[in-house]
Amino acid sequence: MFKRTTFEEERAGKKIKGRVLTTLEFDKIASRLEEKAHTVFGRELCLSLCPISDYDEVKQTLSETDETFRYINKYGYLPLGGFSDLRSSLKYAHAGGTMSMRQLLDCASFLRSAAHLKGILPDASSDLDGSVLYERIRSLITIDALEKEISSCINSDDEMNDRASKTLYDIRRSKRELSGSVRSILDKVMSSNEDILQEKVITIRNDRYCLPVIADFKGRINGIVHDTSSTGQTVFIEPMAVVDINNKLRELSVAEQAEIDRILGDLTDRVLGSSDSLMEDMSIVGQIDFCHAKALLAVDMDATLPSLNSEGIVDLVKARHPLISKDTVVPVDIRVGEKFNTLVITGPNTGGKTVSLKTCGLLTLMAMAGLMIPADTGSSTAVFDRVLADIGDEQSIEQSLSTFSAHMSNIVFILKNIKGKALVILDELGSGTDPDEGAALAIAILENLRSRGCITMATTHYKELKAYAVSTEGVMNGAFEFDNETLMPTYRLVIGRPGSSNAFVISKKLGLPDNIISDAKSRLSEDEIQLGRLIELSERDARKAQSLMDSNNALKKRLEEQIAALEEEKKALKASKTRILNESRREQKELLEQRSSELDDLMKKLRKEKNMNSAEDQLRELEKVRRRLRAGIEDLTDDSQDEELSGILPGEIPDKVEEGKEYFITTLGITGTALSAPAKNGNVKMKAGVITTVVKTDQLRIVTNENKPAPAKPKQKTRTISQDNRKVRELRFNMASSTSSELMLIGMRGDEAESRLLRYIEECSLGGIKDIRIVHGKGTGVLRGIVTDILARDPRVESYRAGLQGEGDDGVTIARLV
Repeated sequence: MFKRTTFEEERAGKKIKGRVLTTLEFDKIASRLEEKAHTVFGRELCLSLCPISDYDEVKQTLSETDETFRYINKYGYLPLGGFSDLRSSLKYAHAGGTMSMRQLLDCASFLRSAAHLKGILPDASSDLDGSVLYERIRSLITIDALEKEISSCINSDDEMNDRASKTLYDIRRSKRELSGSVRSILDKVMSSNEDILQEKVITIRNDRYCLPVIADFKGRINGIVHDTSSTGQTVFIEPMAVVDINNKLRELSVAEQAEIDRILGDLTDRVLGSSDSLMEDMSIVGQIDFCHAKALLAVDMDATLPSLNSEGIVDLVKARHPLISKDTVVPVDIRVGEKFNTLVITGPNTGGKTVSLKTCGLLTLMAMAGLMIPADTGSSTAVFDRVLADIGDEQSIEQSLSTFSAHMSNIVFILKNIKGKALVILDELGSGTDPDEGAALAIAILENLRSRGCITMATTHYKELKAYAVSTEGVMNGAFEFDNETLMPTYRLVIGRPGSSNAFVISKKLGLPDNIISDAKSRLSEDEIQLGRLIELSERDARKAQSLMDSNNALKKRLEEQIAALEEEKKALKASKTRILNESRREQKELLEQRSSELDDLMKKLRKEKNMNSAEDQLRELEKVRRRLRAGIEDLTDDSQDEELSGILPGEIPDKVEEGKEYFITTLGITGTALSAPAKNGNVKMKAGVITTVVKTDQLRIVTNENKPAPAKPKQKTRTISQDNRKVRELRFNMASSTSSELMLIGMRGDEAESRLLRYIEECSLGGIKDIRIVHGKGTGVLRGIVTDILARDPRVESYRAGLQGEGDDGVTIARLV
C-alpha cells in the first residue's frame, strides 16, 4: 500500500546527493524527466529527484514506475490535464481572504480533472488491480457537488451567473428593466434635440447614462455634466429626466456587487471546508504525475526494468548512455561485482572507456532513483550506500590545481566518504604525474578500495595495473577492442583480458611520420615489445573467437527458428489430419444412417408383401445388415473413441487390395469382392451380393472370423433370383427418387467438394441415375480441377465433358455413369 505525503516531506531512505550527480550527469536526467511532467506538483518531484540507498524503497519506486509503464503500453497516457495549483489560493483563503472567480474556477477544474482521472479505473478486474497506481487513483477524493456548484455559479473570470442566487437574479432583472426605461427616455430626448448632439448615441460616464452634446449648446439640455471630451467640443450630459432612474440603477449595482461578494464568500467557505481533501488530492496527483513522467521517459529511452540486488553486482546488457543520441550510441556490456569486485579497463583513447564508466554510474543512479534504464532485458544493478566518481580533467586555474592535483583531491574526498557498500568509478587513475609513481599510487588506491569491499571500475593506460589485475584475486582486466585492420575502435568491452593503447597505430593514422614511429618502437624494452605482441595476438584471436561465436549463435538461432517452424507445421498437419478424419467419420455416419433408413423403408415394404414366406429370408438378411449398420453408427457416435479414424474402424487394413479377393466393407458391415484394383485416388469397386458400390481402400478390412458373415441357413437357398431383383429394384427406386441429377459444389472447400462428389456418384450409381450435372462455377478453377480429376479416375464414370453454351459453359461438367 502506498503512503501519502506532502511535497515538503522527504522520501524515506537515504538520499545520494553532491557533485557525483553532476559528474555522472544525473542532473540532466532529472531535467529531462521534469519536461515529461504535466502538473506543477509532478514537476517539483521530478526536479527534486535523488537516488536512494534504501533497498526496499528503491524496489518499491521501481515497481511503481513499472506499473505506470505497463499501463501506458496497454491503455495509453493518463489524463493529467487541468490540475491547477491551488496551494496559494487555499493559503490566501485560510488567511481570511475571499477567493476570486478565477481561483474558484481553478478549484472546479481541479475537481473535474480528479473525477475524470478516477473514471479511468475499469469496471471489471484488471491485471493492475491492487497496484499502487490504481490504489492512488482510487483514493482520489472527488467532490462533485462543490464542482457543480462553482461551475453553475461562475461563467468566467469576471462574470457571475444570473442564477447564482435568487437575489442576484432579481437585482439584475430590475437593472434590465430600469435600463430599458432610461434608454426609452433618452431616445425621446435625442429625437427632440438632434441638432445639438455630437452623435445620436447613448453613452455611459461614471456608471450613468448620458448624451454627447455639442459644447456650444450645453445650456439647451437641463442636466448634469459628467465628462468632457479631450478636445472640449463635446460634453456628456445626464438629463434631469433620468437622474432618479440612474440613481436607482447605481443602488442596484451596489447591491449586485454585494450579492456577488456574498456568493464568492460562501463558495470560498465551501472550498475551505474541503481544503484538506484538496491538499491530499494534490499530493496524490503529484505522485501519479511523477510516476507517469518516469514511465514516459522510459518509453523515450526504450528502457527496461532492471533486477535489483544488495550484493553490489552490476550486470548491464547492451547498456546505452541515455544522453547520447540513439543513432550514434554504441551499446556496451558491463559486468562487475559477482566474481570480481575491481575491474581495470584499458584500451585506446576515444575507444569508449570513459563513456562506459559514465554509463555504468549513471544507470546505477537512475535505478536507485526508481527509473527504468536503457539496457536490454536481463540487466541487473545494485543498490549502493555510496556512489562516488572521479571522471574527466578537472584542472582549475583559480584553485591552482593541476590535472594530477584535481584527480587526487577527488580521490581523497572519495576515500573519506566511503561507507557501507560503495560503487567507486575512477577515470585515468594515476595519470598526470610520473608514470612509475602514478602506477604505484594507482595500485595502492585500488588495493585500499578492494580491502574496504568497494565495487570499483577504473580506466588506465599503465601496464603495471594490467599486471596487478592478472595477479590479484578479485581484480579483473577489461579491454576495449581496437581493429588494427580498419584502424577504428569497436567500442566493445571484453572482460578478462588487458587491452592495448595502440598509440603507434593511432599516431600513424593521424599522420605521424614512419621514421618517428620506428624510432619510438626501438626505444621500447624487449619485454614491452613482447607484451604488446601478446596483447595484439590475444585481441586478434579474441576477435576470431567472437566472430565464430556470433556465427554459431546465428546458426543456432536459425536452427531454433526452423525447429519451431517444423513443430508448428507438425501441429498444423496433425490438426488437419484430425479434421479430415473427423469429417470422414461424420460422412460415414451420415452414409450409414442413410443406408439404415433405406433398409428400414425396404423392410416395411417387404412386410406388407402378401407372400410373407417368400419375404422372410430377405427380411432376416436385411435385419442382419441393419444391425451391423446400427452398430457402426453407435461406434461412430461414441465420444470415448479416439478422434482419428484408425480408432473408429476395427480390423486389420490390407497391405494391398487385389482384384477378385473378398474384403470386409466397414461402411456397410458386409463382405464383398473387389471387382478391380484400386484407382489412383484410392477408390475400389466392390460387389456385395446384388449391390455394387465404390469405397475407399482404408474402408476395407481383411476378412476374419469376427467380421465374416455367418453361414446362410438352408432355407435361404429357396430365395429366387426374381426376389433379389425385386430387392435391387426397390433399393434403386428409393435412391433414384431421393437423389437429384444435379450436384451444386459452389461455395465448398476443396476437401469438402471432393467428399461430397464421391458420395454423390455412389448415390447416383445405386439409384441407377446415368446422366449427371455437376455445378462448380468458373472462379479460380480449383473446384473444376477437383471434379475433372475425380471423374477421370472413377471406374463408375463412362465419360464426361464441359458444359456447352446454354448448359452453363465452363461452370458445369456433364458426366455419364456406367
